[in-house]
Amino acid sequence: MGVRRIREFDVALLRKWCWRLLVDRESLWFTVLLARYRVEGGRLREGTCGATSAWWRNIAALRREEWSSDHVCRFVGNGKHTLFWSDVWIGGVSLCVWFSRLYELSEYKGESVFHMCQLGWGET
Repeated sequence: MGVRRIREFDVALLRKWCWRLLVDRESLWFTVLLARYRVEGGRLREGTCGATSAWWRNIAALRREEWSSDHVCRFVGNGKHTLFWSDVWIGGVSLCVWFSRLYELSEYKGESVFHMCQLGWGET
């Protein structure tokens, strides 16, 4: 195929999948992965070693790397795909870290920014 650095090429393709899973939540692939792995804490679960494919384990490993959080930024938009407490969407640190005591007391740990606004948290 003429690819000299196959590992770098493989990682680049896997990162492209990570990106697609972040931005295209209405796609068929996201729906299939959602049915297979379910959601935990607002994110697709990594699963257990025996129950996942090698492809999905590689995707999960890339999501855990610091590279992803250092080189990907998020636009909140309507807030439907941004988790209020656990996503880093303001100030470089998640709100559950900044306000850990308030997070512990919250009944809405896995909610999106959109849903929190619907509950009245966006009102001043």
